[in-house]
Amino acid sequence: MSKYKRIETEIKNEALLVQALQDLEIPFEQGEGLSLYGYHGDKRRETAEIVVRRKHINSSANDLGFHRLPTGGFEAIISEYDSDTRGMEILNQVRQRYAYHAVVAQARARGYNVVQQQAQGGALRLQLVKR
Repeated sequence: MSKYKRIETEIKNEALLVQALQDLEIPFEQGEGLSLYGYHGDKRRETAEIVVRRKHINSSANDLGFHRLPTGGFEAIISEYDSDTRGMEILNQVRQRYAYHAVVAQARARGYNVVQQQAQGGALRLQLVKR
């Protein structure tokens, strides 16, 4: 049985986290204190407010959770096994997409329009233009 570990994230806004998951077309569940399950279908003691179920990661994965901290931010809960496999890949994609939405929200709040460009190698480049 793989132990879960907690990873600090910069994710603070639940709506932007949900948008990131939707952008990536990753199915998830949202609610208070959702139980996480291991790859055998065994219920674990860890809970989270947003959960990507193991079947959406791979057949030998554990659930991936995002747990709200008392500070209002989120930590990721991922198994040790999944932190070396597809689970960590998904977590990194979510973090990147969340960062995109956070930058766009901050820029717009400060009076900028955001122009998105695909850079060489697949990187995303954002140009901020004052309104």
